[in-house]
Amino acid sequence: MKQKVFRHGEILFVKISKLPAGLEETKTKILMQGSHGNSHTFDNGKLYLKKEGQHIFGYFRAKDTALFHAEHGTNGKANLPNGVYELRRQSEFTSAGLVPVID
Repeated sequence: MKQKVFRHGEILFVKISKLPAGLEETKTKILMQGSHGNSHTFDNGKLYLKKEGQHIFGYFRAKDTALFHAEHGTNGKANLPNGVYELRRQSEFTSAGLVPVID
């Protein structure tokens, strides 16, 4: 079974069928603080954050969603297809072990 995934800097959006039970919507428009101090933000959609420091750090319901980050492209905007997503911190395996992706 193939998973649909979308990358936005250090964030990996993994499409899932439904949100887990018991989540509370977060009122911020900041998905994550980027490694160089620039925030990953969004317009339209609902964000459900979990405890910091976890590989899966939240969930997102996209509806006509635009993602923004100053370091991504000329206008920093990317469109995310409608759906429900698990938010993961991207990691990569190096000779030093598993390390976070630095965007």
